[in-house]
This record gives sequence, structure tokens and C-alpha cells, in this order.
Amino acid sequence: MAKIVYFNVSEITRDYYKENPLPVKAETVFIEKSPADLTADELKNVSDADIISVFVHAVDVGARILAQFPQLKLIALRSTGYNNIDLNYCKEHNIEVVNVPGYGDSTVAEFTFGLLIDVTRKISRSFRAVQEAHVATDRYLGFDLKGRTLGIIGTGAIGRYVAKIAKSFDMNILAYDPYPKPEFASEYGFKYVSLDELFSSADVISLHCPLTKDNYHLLDETAFNKMKKGVVIINTARGELIDTEALFKALSAGKVYGAGLDVLEYESALIHDDLYLSALNANETDSLLRSLINLRMLQLKNVIITPHVAFNSIDAVHRILKTANDNIISFLNGKTVNSVLKKSDKPV
Repeated sequence: MAKIVYFNVSEITRDYYKENPLPVKAETVFIEKSPADLTADELKNVSDADIISVFVHAVDVGARILAQFPQLKLIALRSTGYNNIDLNYCKEHNIEVVNVPGYGDSTVAEFTFGLLIDVTRKISRSFRAVQEAHVATDRYLGFDLKGRTLGIIGTGAIGRYVAKIAKSFDMNILAYDPYPKPEFASEYGFKYVSLDELFSSADVISLHCPLTKDNYHLLDETAFNKMKKGVVIINTARGELIDTEALFKALSAGKVYGAGLDVLEYESALIHDDLYLSALNANETDSLLRSLINLRMLQLKNVIITPHVAFNSIDAVHRILKTANDNIISFLNGKTVNSVLKKSDKPV
């Protein structure tokens, strides 16, 4: 009988798996902590696991941790990203890794528009003013989305759903993707353009692309200089897509009207990611500088920052948990689905 250890278990996770137990014989253990946070004795108690399942908050699942599980055959991620896993170790030790490839297309897209409406209509600012009893209506003048041009960078599932929502707001939609698919443009009502044309034409720019070595700091000082005065920036993708210092300067100078950011450079959950660090080639001074700028951005009235929660709806979390368990069941039945190792072998 297989032993499965679930790490990073929240109350929602525990309740879901209690109501939806695995339809196979298995010993299951639920632990609130990440593997790296366990004491030596705690690790020893679960070292005979055949399968472990971790959430995105398990920052470091490297060789040091994985070596504590000599019988490990599968890592079932409860996330799409897998940058926290030492894939080379897994390949060398015949450990399969599977993920949840899609769960929050509508969830993240809805949150994107939540940020956008908050920035353009100054909802949070107005609420704080009421709380502080310093209401001055003229300070909260916003603008309509109808008739404005939205520039979507990245037309994967989330980007396409953002386009779908934008159509209901009667927005004009431009899109950029290094791998454009004309059928998407036709179905979702947008037009593919060059990155430069998107920068110069869009009233709102929303990021929905993965981070790669090629698009690190995609929005930098040069990019901001190409944009319209008064552009709105929305980022629910990856913090490192934007040069923090360049954005801060553009916001302070009024080039950027406002920003809604669910992700930032140097988020603590991402600081150990090899892809980020190799792309950044950063040192501690750079990390500290950008972290200080993040703190300064928090003080700007035209910025809304949320703690990487665009994915976090009960519906999306349940989809994550179901897919993770479906992956485990398939593996126990002799079939591997949603393999990360197979994806990582493909050229980028």
C-alpha cells in the first residue's frame, strides 16, 4: 500500500480531501508545514513516503530535502509552476513529477479586471477616504473602460479569458504573443500586433505570459518610453516581467496612470527559483534595492498591490486539489499524466 504525504495542508485542503478521499488503498498523511520546515524527527516519520504532494508555498524542494525520501516515486504538485523542484535530481533518481497545468483561467482573468477597475475608478482610495473621514470627490475622478484599448501580452488560456471579459466592456483589444494563433484572434475578437505597436497604442497593458530568460524585464524604461502617457499597467503573471525601478519612475512621473500588481520582483516565494536567479544575474544589493522600491510603491496612491492571490478562489483551489489527486490516482494505476519531466525535456 502506497504512503502519500501531503505538505502545505490548509484547512480547505484538509476538508476537501476528507470529503473526497482517494478511491484507492493508500496511507495518507497531512502536514501543515513545507518539507524544508520539518525537524529531523518529523522528516524521519514520513521518510518512507512513496508519493509527496506540495503546494506552491513549498519554496525549496531540492536535493537536500528529496534525499530524505529514499522510496519516493512521485511528486504531485498542487500548482502549475515547478521551479521549486530539483528536476535534475528527480530524473537521476527516477522520481516522476506531475503538476496542475490549468485551473484558474477565469479566476485570474476576473481578478485582473478587479485590479483594473479598482485602479481606473479608485475604489480602494475612495474607501480609505471614507474610513479616514477625508472625502473629497474630485480626488477620485476615474475613467471608463468602454472604448479604451486593452493590450494583452500573452494569449494563453488566461489572456484569452481576459479578452473575453474585455469584449463585454466594449474595449478594443490588441494582443502580442511570440507564438500567435490567428484562430484565437478570430474567436476572441482581438488583433495581433507587434510589441512596439501594442506599447504605443494601448490605454491598458495586462501581462499574462510566463517568465522566460528572453522576457525578463519586458517592461523596462525603454518600453515605458514607448507607451502612451496615462497608461495603466496590470500584472497578475510574474513580478520579474517588470523592471521595478522603471515602473516606479514612470508612476512617479505620471507616465503611468496607475498599476495593479498581484506579483512583484523578489517575492519571498520566488527568491530561490533558479530560473529567476540565472535570468536576473542579481546580487544582494540589487535584491535589496528593488525590495526597497517595492516598499516605496506601496505608498503611491495610484498603485494597488496584492499578495499573489489572483488564483485564490474556492473554485480554483478545488480544481487544483481534484487534478492533483487525479494525477496521483492515474500514477497508482500505472499511467502518468501531466508529467513535468516530459515538458522540461522539450526545447523552450
